[in-house]
Amino acid sequence: MDLNVLRTFVAVCEYSGFSAAGERLGYTQSTVSSQIRQLEKELNVALFDRFYHRIVLTQEGSLVLRYARDVLTALEKLMVALHHADEVTGDLHLAMSSSMCSRYFDDDFIDFQRSYPGIRLTITEAGTENMFSMLRKNEADLVFTLDTHIYEPDFEICAEKEEQVHFVAAAGNALEKSKTLSLAEIIDQPFAMTESMSYRRILDKLLAARSEAITPLIELGNPTQLCSLVSKSDMLTFLPDFITQAFVENGMLCRLPVTDCTVSVWTQLLIHKNKWRSPALQALIDFYRKRLEEDA
Repeated sequence: MDLNVLRTFVAVCEYSGFSAAGERLGYTQSTVSSQIRQLEKELNVALFDRFYHRIVLTQEGSLVLRYARDVLTALEKLMVALHHADEVTGDLHLAMSSSMCSRYFDDDFIDFQRSYPGIRLTITEAGTENMFSMLRKNEADLVFTLDTHIYEPDFEICAEKEEQVHFVAAAGNALEKSKTLSLAEIIDQPFAMTESMSYRRILDKLLAARSEAITPLIELGNPTQLCSLVSKSDMLTFLPDFITQAFVENGMLCRLPVTDCTVSVWTQLLIHKNKWRSPALQALIDFYRKRLEEDA
């Protein structure tokens, strides 16, 4: 059995069509169709039910897909075991929120490239819903979300970590001296907030349930810039601890002990359950899984 034919079959399943698979693999549609017919003839089964502009896996096709992935994964693991990491190659597309980019992009990207110089990465900043769409359309190989805990039957959680979120102010702010604070005591303070991040959305819902709201003086998309702005002003903000940590350690920001507002979000590394884990993709998953474990 030709392993390239198996790869073509898996690609057709992942990209939901002969044309899309051919475009990804560099084949014409007729070449893809020919390879699928070859596989069907060799296995003596119909792999797809063909409808107008649409294909659906048959029961036998689903079985072949499962075993084809196992065969290709085993082969790739063998190749990785036989060769060095610098011989693993491939193009990967990673999508993440801007907060995740600020946290994991610069130093981690350099470390990853040093270990796997043959892997090329494309990074896209996106919101959670857009990332879900990219996974379902196979437009991203892997996504890094920062949101409420996500369980979607279409996705597999490769790694996850809970993140605490706090109100913060510039060091020396009068509120820093308070041992405890309530939302009512800070709600009328001037605020600078992120535009549409998950933790902002969670806070807004919590406040709405109390018939309250924060109307910020300014909204920014970049949380690191937000930290810098707040550290030089009397405004407050609301951010995950990992974003503010360096500013707190450097004495530029302080976390406020607001006891009646407990919010956390989850960093999750997700792939589509039907995604084939190439050696390059598995290397990226293992790299960021280790990073999350180190941050725990």
